[in-house]
Amino acid sequence: MPRTWRRFQRKRSLSRHRASDSENEGRALKRINDAVLRPGDIILTTSAAKVSKGIRFATGSDISHAMVCVEGYSVIDATAEGVQARNTQRLFYKDAHPVHILRLRGGLSKPQLDDVLMFMRGHVGTQYSKTEAMRTKLKGTRPPTRKQFCSRLVAQAFSHAGIPLVSDANFCSPGDLKSSPFLVSVADSTVPVTAEEMAASEARPDGTQIMRDAINAILNGARKKNPNIQTFDDLDGHLIEHPEDDDYICRLVADSGYLVLWKIEQEKNPWIYDLDVMREGPADQISAYCQSVVADEATPNRYIINRAGYRLFAHQHDHLYFKLMASLYDHLATLHNQRVRVAKAWLHENGYALPPESPPLTPHTPEWFASLQQWDPPQAMMTRYVVEQEGSEAVCSVCGDEPAADYALEADERPLGGPGTLRLCDDCLDIRRDGGESYISIT
Repeated sequence: MPRTWRRFQRKRSLSRHRASDSENEGRALKRINDAVLRPGDIILTTSAAKVSKGIRFATGSDISHAMVCVEGYSVIDATAEGVQARNTQRLFYKDAHPVHILRLRGGLSKPQLDDVLMFMRGHVGTQYSKTEAMRTKLKGTRPPTRKQFCSRLVAQAFSHAGIPLVSDANFCSPGDLKSSPFLVSVADSTVPVTAEEMAASEARPDGTQIMRDAINAILNGARKKNPNIQTFDDLDGHLIEHPEDDDYICRLVADSGYLVLWKIEQEKNPWIYDLDVMREGPADQISAYCQSVVADEATPNRYIINRAGYRLFAHQHDHLYFKLMASLYDHLATLHNQRVRVAKAWLHENGYALPPESPPLTPHTPEWFASLQQWDPPQAMMTRYVVEQEGSEAVCSVCGDEPAADYALEADERPLGGPGTLRLCDDCLDIRRDGGESYISIT
């Protein structure tokens, strides 16, 4: 990472810690209770900041901020930094300030949860609109912009899933969300923060803050070329229409440190990638982490989704940016795969029940094509073309030759995304095995 960027991070971190020490000295603190938190839960909070007091006064509520849990310890919200992710274990609140966890009455169905989470993640990087946040209590027709504020983001995410939490998702307050008849309160929303926990938090680098800074560096730089860019999806669309900006965007990405942010997590928590190291940790904490990782597999994995999208863009457009992003998300998907495998191995060793493994998908079936499309769209397109050209599903998935048989990657090499199976002729099987892929017969 550039030295100037690292120096900025150290100064910013030191400033935050000093402010935190001054504000929190002598006061009891609490944090969100991760043990009761589920993806899709809405968290409502407040603080002693002037803007928070103003929002509470204007709305007649005891809360001023809203966010949504997207996985594990991760929440997404909209603040002056824009729409960004945060770590709940770094969000501390004064004991006197209310914190509410709200959940949809009756619970979210899987399709509803998927829609909410994809909406939240798809808006990361969007700019904050203080003006529109202040206008939530004004009457009259007010067409919304594409910018966000906290309660709008939450309400729009649920509206996207077909759930009208409030009468107007574009202009609502955190207090409106709290009063929604569709939501119920979750008990034991907070736990006390110990002095040891506070000290440990301040001693570790805040990876989510570094991520937020990198995202904003990229998107703010891109907005100099096109002020209408709000998200990475907008950035992708801009590059398709303006390939001449490819080098400029690639420099932004490289200078921000975005391509190597994964190293921070890997260096900070090596135990999540290594079963031997994980065995040495406290069983209760390891158990909670591993069960959370396995439970999160029920929701669409953002690394796999983004990997597929950028592989398709890289196939369709000769842009270095798309190739860089495809390579990044391929690596992130691999790291995620390793985390899940280590978590499942630890749970299995310690007698926990695991979801049953799905049998390998049979190549060229509709389910197989749907899975491959999610993992590798260019490969799915090529295989569909081969099958249609040969007029037979019995042909090799790669070259269209016959005879061909069904093969699967060995279990420890099978990706979490995609089928991990192919119908291969002898020549293509040899090429794959020579390339280091361990395919075994499933016929």
